Amino acid sequence: MVPEQRRQQIVTALGTRGMVRADDLANQLGVSLETIRRDLNELERRGELTRVYGGATRAPKRSESWERRVASRVPAKRAIARYAIRLLRPQQTVVFDMGTTIYEAAKALPADWVGSVLTTSGHVAQHLSDYPGVRVQLVPGQVREEELSVSGPEAEQVFAGGFSDVALVCAGGVHPQAGLTGCHEGEAAVRRHMIARSFERYVLADSSKLGRVSQYRVTDLSSITAVITDSEVTKDVLDALVARGLRVHVAPPVPVDQPA
Repeated sequence: MVPEQRRQQIVTALGTRGMVRADDLANQLGVSLETIRRDLNELERRGELTRVYGGATRAPKRSESWERRVASRVPAKRAIARYAIRLLRPQQTVVFDMGTTIYEAAKALPADWVGSVLTTSGHVAQHLSDYPGVRVQLVPGQVREEELSVSGPEAEQVFAGGFSDVALVCAGGVHPQAGLTGCHEGEAAVRRHMIARSFERYVLADSSKLGRVSQYRVTDLSSITAVITDSEVTKDVLDALVARGLRVHVAPPVPVDQPA
């Protein structure tokens, strides 16, 4: 097999699995581990994958606009948001991560809810600022303009310095072996602190995120209280996650035209 055919098989495997291990590829393709490493380096140079310890993951996609992502998969996000908000109790301190599903959860919070919110999302902070019973704190740090998300050492220090009752976090991918992963290194680092310093930790991820691997590792599945997803999750993906000991809550559908 010529190198280009071998590399195409690697790209195809990544497209199917999301993540590949170098030693598995060497066995499957009948070449040395060093040859596979050279192939992975070349494919990374072309932007077709991202090298990680022991193998590779899919290359991150270019970011879509906030407006486009807010408008995508609305029924799934709304169902997940409704389910998650019902888990909250008055007077709690709740962490709201960034992302469009978390933003949908903020919109689903009842107007008469009373408690404290700590968030890395400018969109969430802006929406909840009109809630009379909610004390909102947008953490300091570096702002990613399109997302209005905050990360960096200052944000990490805020979460490392205290405890929260509940964390509602987003995910670039939730994978049986790779665990929880994200698309941005700084935001993944902040998310690790959110999870480590919260008593209950819920990942809000629509079914398209399950079984996927993004570029940056956040944490193992064992660190997560549960994943909340939508009813379009496939049985094979659900079974694979449950087999790893992860609790998965499947939110019932919510009509799109039902008010948030």
